Amino acid sequence: MPRMFLNGTAMSGGADHHLVGGAPLVARTSTAPRYRFHAVGGRYPALEDVGEGGAAVEGEVYDLSYEQLREVLLPGEPDGLELGVIELADGSGSLAMVLRREYPALPELTDISGLASWRAYQERS
Repeated sequence: MPRMFLNGTAMSGGADHHLVGGAPLVARTSTAPRYRFHAVGGRYPALEDVGEGGAAVEGEVYDLSYEQLREVLLPGEPDGLELGVIELADGSGSLAMVLRREYPALPELTDISGLASWRAYQERS
């Protein structure tokens, strides 16, 4: 089963957590400190791999079936994101939704790397 890192509204307690279905939570963890973390139009989060000088972003890792990933979770993701592979704090890899590299009409990005948490951003907004 693919491991999927979630860092937004699909995390436990979030408005879109139902998209995870009954997938088991593997870990509450963070990314390696190589990502900028953005609020896209204030609506959803996005990771951007910048290599050195990034932040460790909080999230959750789930074991999803390919069917759940393909049929439920991915169709619910916004257009400004794409499926990618990220590095977690322990050096392992995971699938995750990342900022689309080329997207002509991406809404305004607000860098929230200092918060490193979508929940913390929402509490401040």
